[in-house]
Amino acid sequence: MNKNELAAAIKQLKEQLAEVEEERGFILSQTGRHVPGHIVRDYEATIDRLQKELSHLQELLAGKEEKTNQ
Repeated sequence: MNKNELAAAIKQLKEQLAEVEEERGFILSQTGRHVPGHIVRDYEATIDRLQKELSHLQELLAGKEEKTNQ
């Protein structure tokens, strides 16, 4: 992936992460409604996966930018 593709992928992952966190917050904040534990774990697993992917792509982009600056 080149720098532009990495930047686009990072942007997309950030948007996905924000959407999932917003959805999780909405679902979990509903009072009077029981949310099964597996739903909570699914949200946490998805958020964790997105954060790891985002971190990996950011490291790749930083490495490419370092090579460009040398």
